[in-house]
Amino acid sequence: MQGIRVNTLKISPDILRERLENKGVVLEKTFLNYAFKVIKSPFSIGSTPEYLFGYYIPQSLSSLIPPVVLNPSKDDFVLDMCSAPGGKLTHISQLMNNEGCVLAIEISNKRIKALKSNINRMGIINAIVVNKDMRIYKDYLINKNIKFDKILLDAPCSGNIVKDKNRCVDKKDILYCSERQKILLNIGIDLLKVGGELVYSTCSMEEEENEDVIRYILKVRDDIKIEKINPNKFKGLNVKESFKGTLRVLPPDEPFFIAKIKKIK
Repeated sequence: MQGIRVNTLKISPDILRERLENKGVVLEKTFLNYAFKVIKSPFSIGSTPEYLFGYYIPQSLSSLIPPVVLNPSKDDFVLDMCSAPGGKLTHISQLMNNEGCVLAIEISNKRIKALKSNINRMGIINAIVVNKDMRIYKDYLINKNIKFDKILLDAPCSGNIVKDKNRCVDKKDILYCSERQKILLNIGIDLLKVGGELVYSTCSMEEEENEDVIRYILKVRDDIKIEKINPNKFKGLNVKESFKGTLRVLPPDEPFFIAKIKKIK
């Protein structure tokens, strides 16, 4: 189901809803007071003046969960390790009321254009964008002794059949993604302050990219613990609790896996 997240930095949800409904769009409330399901629209929801003004961004409702679980504040120094196209980054900035600082890392030259476009369109002023490979850029951050209060790792993954009807991957692709995810997760924890929190997410349905990554990180590190996520906070989505209090969103909603990790020493 198509969803939209209202950019409360620019407009209130009630005013945006009224504007769209006056154009014939049918919206339904969700678990967030600033997000709606798009039940019906006479036009592409990404082709309105309100979209161009940065009043909202089309997003699957499942993808709203990781920033909410991360729960950043205006006083936090936040790292978004794989930022493009910017849906979750701009959500994080919105939750921070455009204060604090978000370091947004993106490896792809092509995808960073969409990231910058969304940042500019939505009026985000607390984000610094860096076009680097996190696996390399981490050396600079470590050498400078830069640590973060909150980190989002929305990890590159093999995708899912709900999001991509033409998805065609084999076991080799899945295992490649899994190994890369483990590397990135270790890097994220290294960059986290003691007491800080990291949210790991993918839109994959494969256990190798989700629960197995969390099992691995718990096995190789003794400085973290898994924080339980309450599935009841996300009413209206097909959510279930998984390994050690992690979450899975299942079809017919866009599949997602979310885990929250706290650094304890």
